[in-house]
Amino acid sequence: MSKKDDIIEINLEEKIQKEKRNKQNFRKGFQEKRQKLQAFFNDRKRNDNRIPGAIVDITNLHYSVTNDELKELAQQFGKVIRAQVEWDKMGRSQEQGFIEFFYVSDAKKAVETLNNTTIESLPMKAQLRDSTMKRGMFKR
Repeated sequence: MSKKDDIIEINLEEKIQKEKRNKQNFRKGFQEKRQKLQAFFNDRKRNDNRIPGAIVDITNLHYSVTNDELKELAQQFGKVIRAQVEWDKMGRSQEQGFIEFFYVSDAKKAVETLNNTTIESLPMKAQLRDSTMKRGMFKR
């Protein structure tokens, strides 16, 4: 064998090794994604009564309540996707808002606790939004 044949053989071996590493990295990435999905579904199985996605409508809010304060208030009941106070075009509070929870069971706990709770001397009303109800339909 000559030097040229040795170099070609070494290059071929390097390419084979690179392909093996690429396949291993691909498998590793796939396995990590699979483990994350499996952990998510196992979490869902452990909490059978936790159906994903629920919105709680809040009315009679004090005008000084902000989005952050509403979210902070809601986080004690469970995982919150978002909390929002509704504002008019002039930037004034419309004294109503909503909290979107990750699980229905957390939303139900929040409704039970927050309904008729006073904030800044105003008793706020909490109501679980019906999934068929359109966003603009809720009135206090």
